[in-house]
Amino acid sequence: MVLIPIFRQRIYPPDYLVGKYKIIKLLGEGRFGICYLVHAHARTYIFKQIKPRIMKKYKDKIIFEQQILSNIDYPLIPKIIDVINTDNIYGYILEYKKGSTLEQRIFGDNHQFKSFEIYTIASKLIKIIKYLHKKNIVHRDIRLPNVIVNQNDVYLIDFGLARPIDNEKYVYCEDFSYLGHLLIHLYYSSFKKTSRKSRPWYNELGLSSEELNFLKKLLGLNDVYKNIFNLEEDFLKLKITQL
Repeated sequence: MVLIPIFRQRIYPPDYLVGKYKIIKLLGEGRFGICYLVHAHARTYIFKQIKPRIMKKYKDKIIFEQQILSNIDYPLIPKIIDVINTDNIYGYILEYKKGSTLEQRIFGDNHQFKSFEIYTIASKLIKIIKYLHKKNIVHRDIRLPNVIVNQNDVYLIDFGLARPIDNEKYVYCEDFSYLGHLLIHLYYSSFKKTSRKSRPWYNELGLSSEELNFLKKLLGLNDVYKNIFNLEEDFLKLKITQL
């Protein structure tokens, strides 16, 4: 079976076998890896293949993802099921979570997120972050393409940049900043511009003072949250009609 070259990287076609896992389709390609939907034993999984050149150059850093995922057991984070490690293929078999990424919902489906949806997503992500921080892990990449939503279910994926917290290079507040930027993206999905003049988000989104303070603290503009517990406490004070 012939492999399809894309950007000098071999892409496995449907029905190709990677160990016992049959490729269903390509899901996406990033800088470090390629994700496929795969099938084995009447179940569907995700196969995340690390690109050979990345594996060769960043082997020690890549191993972090496997180690971190192996120590995580949380329903809103896909579990690592298996590791593929042959002479020319290295990657993970991950639990498949049904749904669409926030990136797909906004830019593909043109979905405009309502206040209660933003509140639900924020609530679930805060719970995930709290779990990770208790495990001494910082995700460092909480962005639109790495959050999957399926009705009221919210999942955080892609732990390629996740690291153990050392309070020096890898700190808690990295996740807070990412969360703040993500929420602002969700607000803008339903924003209607009424002026040609560009203004900062905190002036044009029409947010309450409580919301502004919360988001600015996430981004480190108004002080900064020291830990996830203080962050969660402030979040729970926000009214669902506001957020």
